[in-house]
Amino acid sequence: MAREGAPVMQYRKCLLASLFVTSSLLADPSHAAPADYQLSANFGVTSNYVWRGVSRSNNMAAASGGVDYHRKKGGYAGVWSSSMAGGDYELDFYGGYSGKTKSTKYDAGLIMYNYPGGSNYQDTTEAYLNMDFSVMTLQAALTLNKQGTSQSNDIYLSAATEVDLKKGLALTLLLGTYQFDDPAYESYVHVRAA
Repeated sequence: MAREGAPVMQYRKCLLASLFVTSSLLADPSHAAPADYQLSANFGVTSNYVWRGVSRSNNMAAASGGVDYHRKKGGYAGVWSSSMAGGDYELDFYGGYSGKTKSTKYDAGLIMYNYPGGSNYQDTTEAYLNMDFSVMTLQAALTLNKQGTSQSNDIYLSAATEVDLKKGLALTLLLGTYQFDDPAYESYVHVRAA
């Protein structure tokens, strides 16, 4: 039986190991990235981890971090993790391809959301497509697999736009809807202004 707090320790170990490896590679000039790819790392703290309109941290602060690999020709892969409510954590793996045309930026890929340590959330794999038309960004995500159920054709759709308020200050508005295949889950619509 795992001791209380074990998921937090696992999360910290994973996060620290990722940051250590990344910082070591970036600090050593002999491992400098050639022109055809870029390796980057990120770390952040937020007052509330909100995903698709729902707090994953029970309206509490959360820490997150990740490592990304980007190829110059558009391919990318990465890993990202965040603390969650109750000492649980989320560990995501993703990969895809992004590019642009004259008027549109696009991004398509797969993401695996994993919840080690007995979280109430189900491990899920999604395919996604993001289209940025400069005045509006559209996102679509289709669940391909959800742990423990055959009803896994959930669909998430969102539209977002940015309004310039004054120099250096902008307001982002988002409207999203999450439609669940399993009737045990209630589909919903959410809005965000940031």
